[in-house]
Amino acid sequence: MNILLLGSGGREHALAWKLAQSPLCDRLWAAPGNPGIAEHATCIALDAADHAAVIAFCEENVIGLVVIGPEAPLVDGLADSLRDKGFAVFGPSRAAAQLEGSKGFTKDLCARANIPTGGYVRVSTEADAMTSLAKFGAPVVIKADGLAAGKGVTVAMTMAEAEEAVRDIFAGRFGEAGAEAVIEEFLEGEEASFFALTDGSTIVPFASAQDHKRVGDGDTGPNTGGMGAYSPAPVLTPILEAEAMTKIIAPTVKTLADEGMPYSGVLFLGLMLTREGPKLIEYNCRFGDPECQVMLLRLESDLVELLHACAENRLGAIEPPRFSDDTALTVVMAANGYPGTPEKGGAINGIATAEAGGAKVFHAGTALKDGQLVASGGRVLNVTARGVSVTEAQARAYAAVDAIDFASGFCRRDIGWREVAREQD
Repeated sequence: MNILLLGSGGREHALAWKLAQSPLCDRLWAAPGNPGIAEHATCIALDAADHAAVIAFCEENVIGLVVIGPEAPLVDGLADSLRDKGFAVFGPSRAAAQLEGSKGFTKDLCARANIPTGGYVRVSTEADAMTSLAKFGAPVVIKADGLAAGKGVTVAMTMAEAEEAVRDIFAGRFGEAGAEAVIEEFLEGEEASFFALTDGSTIVPFASAQDHKRVGDGDTGPNTGGMGAYSPAPVLTPILEAEAMTKIIAPTVKTLADEGMPYSGVLFLGLMLTREGPKLIEYNCRFGDPECQVMLLRLESDLVELLHACAENRLGAIEPPRFSDDTALTVVMAANGYPGTPEKGGAINGIATAEAGGAKVFHAGTALKDGQLVASGGRVLNVTARGVSVTEAQARAYAAVDAIDFASGFCRRDIGWREVAREQD
């Protein structure tokens, strides 16, 4: 079949790399893609916000499956527009994508369905937020309600930090995403990510991972979209995964279906592993970035078959996903200045050398300028490797990092540190 992949980041490069391997894929297009994606797909200029243009392209090119990578087009209802025209789409409807599009929507759903999560209040003014802060105390979590590119969350350890976060949100730092906010209880424990596929009725577990959100070594500095990840996350044991499926994912899928918003696609759970068991931090309605990169490096099943079955509501009729027992670990190479204003245009060389050692380098924010690969975003490369342990995967990933010449970039040097420490005990 012909497939259209929407997106341009590291997640989409990993998806393109895996989709192109499938014997079910006749031709793969990507819009807009990036130089790495161009190795696997025909990249085209197509605006995901222009639903009519996307539909026209799908009609003209007999697209059998549309894979929507980022969250914004899902929250914007692109999947609905395509399904209305009869196209198979991997990704939830606008209504179901509110799980990511509105933090308050998700917290309210958790309250209705008795899903374990932190206590919260929704606020729509700075004054209400400040009043709520006084009730929660510090530490506390402050979130812009809408999509903020992974940067609208502050884990405030002091009241001063919390008050500054509230002022930032209601001063418009996150645009429309900050029209409302959610004040949440601070949960103690270790954080992990868990993914499941669902067609609205059948649910199958996909994989676990552990992301590193802080920009600096030792989990210091501001939150980012993610500076690295590894999969699987041993801290998320089979027992805890089963508990998450039973107490969090299943009631979410059932509640959405019962309320006329059936969910089809991937569910990405951010979990806090507390002493009382796993609690939901947040949902995302797409594959994580950079979690997608490490999960797909381990995936042994045909990705096209899995995503197409989700889109056609027949997930229960195929084999569940299979993964290698290996660990995959990715290190994000970011442009200097990230997560603030990144330095764009820096030359990048040495990727072929890095990959010659067995690593896979996914392009996250790159462009070609006069034949030279350059940085075009904040997170630029995802340097990814496998090993029989986190320690081995980490060593291989950093060997590949050291083979890359990216003078205007930086990375954390401790991705996977928690699990490496446990492996050495």
